[in-house]
Amino acid sequence: MKLQDLSFRQVALAVSVLGVLNWTVLQFAILPRLTEQERSGIYAGWMSTPYPYAACVAFMCAAAWYLTLYRGRYATHRGRIAVFAAGLGAFGGLLMILVIRITWHI
Repeated sequence: MKLQDLSFRQVALAVSVLGVLNWTVLQFAILPRLTEQERSGIYAGWMSTPYPYAACVAFMCAAAWYLTLYRGRYATHRGRIAVFAAGLGAFGGLLMILVIRITWHI
């Protein structure tokens, strides 16, 4: 199976399943075994490192622009699938960080 044979729905399902599996392993296998200090060391404070989060949001905005408005030379189905998967993965990663922070009070 080639990249251009995939649909957006298949990619969305695959990225979502990988995100849920990643969250499950962290939530039930890794984080319970860590001390509170080790858990807080996994994710630095929100205000101490805003740049990775800002870069992630900027990438998601660029991916949304590419997927919805860009109709240029590089707007191939293969490229759109790759950008869609990366943007969805970035969104899932930010969502997972938020859920873990709320759940574990980090």
